[in-house]
Amino acid sequence: MKHNHSHQINLNGLLDFHGIQEARQIRRAVTIGCFVNVILMAIKLIFGYFGHSDALMADGYHSLGDVGSDLVMLTFVGLSFKKANDSFAYGYGKFETFASLVISGILIFIAVMVTKEAIESIKSYMAGEILPQPDIWTIIAIVFAITCKEFLYRFYKKVGKRTRCNALISSAWHHRSDAFASITTLIGVTSAHFLGEEWRILDPCASLVIVIFIIIPAIRLFAPAFRELMEGSIPHHDYDEARKIVEHCRGVNRLEFLKTRKSGPFLIFDAVIKVDKQMNIEEGYGITCEIEDSLKHKFGKNIMVSVITQPDS
Repeated sequence: MKHNHSHQINLNGLLDFHGIQEARQIRRAVTIGCFVNVILMAIKLIFGYFGHSDALMADGYHSLGDVGSDLVMLTFVGLSFKKANDSFAYGYGKFETFASLVISGILIFIAVMVTKEAIESIKSYMAGEILPQPDIWTIIAIVFAITCKEFLYRFYKKVGKRTRCNALISSAWHHRSDAFASITTLIGVTSAHFLGEEWRILDPCASLVIVIFIIIPAIRLFAPAFRELMEGSIPHHDYDEARKIVEHCRGVNRLEFLKTRKSGPFLIFDAVIKVDKQMNIEEGYGITCEIEDSLKHKFGKNIMVSVITQPDS
């Protein structure tokens, strides 16, 4: 007699103690980052305004975008790890995707604002206006900001890899790009302070360079988030590895198809396999469990596996 065995493993079993701990680690990291970014934003905006530095003000607006990004992540990270239910059978992982899209939108808006301010200062200089000299304290503020950003990069990257949170890893690289942007600010402000009136245009020019460092992480966030929103498959090398894992599991005669996608911190695998027609339900269940365990060993615990077993003719 032919049978059609189906085994579904949903996200209800994934949000165990491990998942809760991951969410807490991410939230703690982002909270620390948000606190540091608020301090840096205040320092940059205050010292930039009173120290007459467009570049440092631009860097301050950049930090304002960082604060907004952190607040978005704090809002959505808990939802990403929330248990699946009848209304959302595949869980709430797409909230992380949505958070990434919002963050990229914030960064693009900040880039437009920084560009506008820099162009206005450059126009004033070209019209013959003497730009004000940045204060020495603006340089000290920038060095402090670079140190803090490098710390946040290392901290976010470490927690992001441990929790498999792409949004956190992306934010880590954003902190690194912030440090490089601040180096550009340091060059512009230092030149404007020490080299005389004719070099003060380097301060707003540095602001335009900072725009590049804002746009790059915005694109890096938007592209994978958009792909995930469109149900794109996992990378080819991971897909090929997953196929090999399933095909080499005991009892699998043939892999009919394997579909993959990502939902926030979770990888989702849907497979149809052919097994011996004499196999009973219990044996079919054992095969699906072995497939799940093998995929977890390769891709980590945050996966969802759906396997349909069909009798081989």
